[in-house]
Amino acid sequence: MKDIIKAVVAIVIILIAIKIIGVILGLLVGVALAGLVVYGGMKLLEGPKA
Repeated sequence: MKDIIKAVVAIVIILIAIKIIGVILGLLVGVALAGLVVYGGMKLLEGPKA
């Protein structure tokens, strides 16, 4: 019985870790996209250099 409980706990911990990693990756991608949008916006505002 203890082995089954240990296995269930291990699976739950792994699932939580995967969710946390997914959230962190999502945040990183979001920040990167926001940075690209801001950079692109600044380049557009600057206009062509003479």
